[in-house]
Amino acid sequence: MAKKLKGMVKKVWESKIKQSPSKNKHISYSQLSTYNKCPRLWELQYLRNIVPYEPSIYMVFGTAFHETLQTYLETLYMDKVKAANDLNIKTLLYDNMVKAYKSAKAMSGHEHFSNETEMYSFYRDGLSIMDWIKKKRAGYFSSKTMQLAGIETLLYQEIRPGVVFKGLVDLVFYHPNSDRWTIVDIKTSTRGWQDKAKKNPNLTAQVILYREFFAKQFGIDKDKIDVEYFIVKRQIPKNADFASMRKRVQQFSPASGPRKTKQVLEAMNKFIADTVDENGEYIDKTYQCNSAFGKCDHCDVYPGVL
Repeated sequence: MAKKLKGMVKKVWESKIKQSPSKNKHISYSQLSTYNKCPRLWELQYLRNIVPYEPSIYMVFGTAFHETLQTYLETLYMDKVKAANDLNIKTLLYDNMVKAYKSAKAMSGHEHFSNETEMYSFYRDGLSIMDWIKKKRAGYFSSKTMQLAGIETLLYQEIRPGVVFKGLVDLVFYHPNSDRWTIVDIKTSTRGWQDKAKKNPNLTAQVILYREFFAKQFGIDKDKIDVEYFIVKRQIPKNADFASMRKRVQQFSPASGPRKTKQVLEAMNKFIADTVDENGEYIDKTYQCNSAFGKCDHCDVYPGVL
């Protein structure tokens, strides 16, 4: 039987079924990230709509694993630990991978982009990750001290008239003992995030933006909201010397204080000023590549449209 939710936790949980208006220009973290990599690539993808959709096994696995873990957690928190442990993860992950592959294949013109051997390898990796999470579950997802408040929680907040930030938060948890919240973004990775990724401001901006607009949307003090990347690793090095290297999960909380938040919001506002006019329409112009030496690594992969 589903557990009863109360107060703000109930409000956040139920918000996932709300439909967003369609009249406004939607700005997302993905757009900002693309623009920061290369304004020319952003133009091709979002203004011209001529960047081809290129599916990969990594995308398929990421989508399938997200859905599998989210189903496990929803069962864990909304039903019972035993019910979650009784889920047939093998079938669940398999079905999710098949569904994700078929969807990606259809979007790419019905061309195969992987093979049975590769799919099975990723599938086995996913089972190993889920097995690790189930064994270490109390350390990651305590059913005693945490409440699941959201899965794919829709954020839809006006930035300025006609321009709205839109995002989906993978997981939201409430900690009643400390009256704090945690916004979690799930990332699938081959071997985890190294220092370069953890220091990449374009990568870590996502949860900072989510915290900002989550706080506004639900009227929660953002100082009571923590952010975290829940990074799962498909592969463990055979010669892993340290216990941390042998873990299937990394939990990483980037700096998100006032200074860092200000930098992220300034970057977002600059992006909007550069790309959206007063009427809420994209500014139709030729955007320049960031590289001072011709095409950068990002936009050079589409030579036929440049």
